[in-house]
Amino acid sequence: MIAPTVYRRAVYARNEKGGWCLRHRRAFRHREILKLKVSAARRIFVESMKLGVARSVVIPRYPEEGLVANLLHVLEVVHRVRPDATVHVDWVLKGTEIAFRYGELGDDVWAGLFRALAPRPPAIMHQAAWRVDLAFWGTGRDHLKGRRLQEHRRVYHSTVLKWLEITNKHVLEQVRQTCVQFLDERFCIGIHRRVGNAQVADLQSDGKVPSLEMFIRAVEVIVSLLTKEGIAEHAIFLATDDAEAADEFKRAFGPRLIVRSDVQRTTSDAAEVHFRDWDRLSISDAEDVVVDTVLLSKCDVLVHASSSVSTIASIMNPALTLVRV
Repeated sequence: MIAPTVYRRAVYARNEKGGWCLRHRRAFRHREILKLKVSAARRIFVESMKLGVARSVVIPRYPEEGLVANLLHVLEVVHRVRPDATVHVDWVLKGTEIAFRYGELGDDVWAGLFRALAPRPPAIMHQAAWRVDLAFWGTGRDHLKGRRLQEHRRVYHSTVLKWLEITNKHVLEQVRQTCVQFLDERFCIGIHRRVGNAQVADLQSDGKVPSLEMFIRAVEVIVSLLTKEGIAEHAIFLATDDAEAADEFKRAFGPRLIVRSDVQRTTSDAAEVHFRDWDRLSISDAEDVVVDTVLLSKCDVLVHASSSVSTIASIMNPALTLVRV
């Protein structure tokens, strides 16, 4: 059983810039780990059974999570519902969101990005509020390896094909333009780098955010291998919410680097983009995340740490080679 899904027990506090500061951290005790595993196994078994028999299912958003983590929750739920179930995704903003503020009160974020699965079911319905695949969450994303990981990706790719359709015209056009201009007919190295704050560190299996130098070295190794194979035409696409990473990669790779401009980014001591105030976020920020995720899935190789974005990209394209730094 994949539990716990954070590296250590930790307490955080906000700093003056809105970022997360670590107040206290300690390792899990063996008894705590056992209790968490038993509790998670029981909860996931019961919830999976309920999803397998429910005729009507509503998938709410997690107000404390960003866009792609919530998308993973949709996928883990629809993967388990009965074939004839009516499924409705409730991403209507209610004003209580902490990290899902992509619009104004009453906006339906799902409808703004994806094909609606079904209208809201009648009053008698099952609320799919629990996480049911811990390989999608935190340190659990590093749990599966080799054949088990590839099979997991393959199975969920079928779920994506059945349930997920991007309908936002801006997203589709941005993806098309970038592919035509930079990626088509080239070997593409994708990079996803999350900003390196204390919370992101506790979602990594070793409790550490890989340094920018580690990412750059990994890409340089891949470029060297391409050169030996006689592959001169290659592109490097970077998706990141880290402003410093964008600058550092530009210095390292120059004109070979493709990184989208006019995208909100942050630093390790400031608030992550999806935690910003209501007046600083809109549906366009959600669109940016989807564009970057789809473009990463179009690459041949993905250099990454543990993140929701890299997980979704790897599911969208199960042929994508993953390089975990």
